[in-house]
Amino acid sequence: MFIGMSGKDIRVTATATLRIMEVVQSLEKGGRTVRFHDTVNALCQSGHQVVAVCFGPFDKPTDAEHNIALPQISGKKFGLIWQLAKLIKKHNIQLVHAHCESSQLYAGLAAKLCRIPAVGTFHRSRLECYNPSVSNRFIRFALSHFVAVSKDRMRLLTNNMGLRGSDCSVVYGGTSLLSVPARTKQQARAELGLEADSKILLSIGHLGAIKGHQDTLQALALLDDAGVQLFIAGTGTEAEKNTLVDLAQSLQLQHQVRFLGQISDPALWLDACDIFVQPSHEEAFGLVFIEAGARRRPVIATHVGGIKEIIMHSLTGFLVAPACAQQLAESMQKLLNDADSCQSMGNAGFDRVQQTFSVEAMTTQYLKIFQKLMLKEGSYHDAS
Repeated sequence: MFIGMSGKDIRVTATATLRIMEVVQSLEKGGRTVRFHDTVNALCQSGHQVVAVCFGPFDKPTDAEHNIALPQISGKKFGLIWQLAKLIKKHNIQLVHAHCESSQLYAGLAAKLCRIPAVGTFHRSRLECYNPSVSNRFIRFALSHFVAVSKDRMRLLTNNMGLRGSDCSVVYGGTSLLSVPARTKQQARAELGLEADSKILLSIGHLGAIKGHQDTLQALALLDDAGVQLFIAGTGTEAEKNTLVDLAQSLQLQHQVRFLGQISDPALWLDACDIFVQPSHEEAFGLVFIEAGARRRPVIATHVGGIKEIIMHSLTGFLVAPACAQQLAESMQKLLNDADSCQSMGNAGFDRVQQTFSVEAMTTQYLKIFQKLMLKEGSYHDAS
């Protein structure tokens, strides 16, 4: 049992309303940002009181009571621990939930200082983020519970970081695209100004090599049909984009490939495409794959990281080896030549997302962890 900063000893029940601080180190475009926003908003809708903190600006505010932007981190700024501790005290926070290593380090230590539980969700695709390090030792000390976004990442937490399985949980991401009204392929294409009868492949992801766009381009060059179009949404450095543009030109694909940049309505583009293709070389989870399923689109991806826990090979899509343009091209050709398989795989993907990857399911799992930690502590400080 501990005494909160208010000096009061308050018992917690499994149905208690919690005051939660959700902390993220940045809100760059990507799956982590979507998950952060969805988690905060769903917790608020569930009746919990949330303060959202980012080490940088909020491009889009959450539904939290407060959206607090702290100065972006450059180097080791341990003064952030005190800033976060003051926010915990000011807002009478009972539990901290931090996303990725910098926020876990600083917010976790602040929570430790304030004697409240801290949960960390590990999103990173880069394998080196799970290796033993000084930073990870501090994170292990600071956090009360560790959340992996896939079973694959759970193995890294227990094997590489040496965490006990009882201190870890897997919480799959959810997608809010299930609630977006459905549009037919023809309606979506008309809205985007695309040809109604063209064959369209879509990728959505950062333009860095880890997402495998270069493999998609090489596979596209192997297809028999020169009329297939590939749309790639996402941003990256100028060098990363130029590398892909140059490759498309060298493969004489410049008339088949279009780079969209950052898109504001992924559901619309997913509704418009025939197949979603993303042959990532590594992926912790891959929110975009469940977004494709939510829009009833078959997926071609790689059997790496958390992807193989989302896509069911030959049922909701195809899984191929990473960096293998030949396998990728063969899978593309199969689906492009078989509209019935496209539809059946898309429908199976939709059913799987509904059952396993909803925002509601994600939030329920988080709340079970939060409430278990509060009960384990035996008391929490007064939220009044």
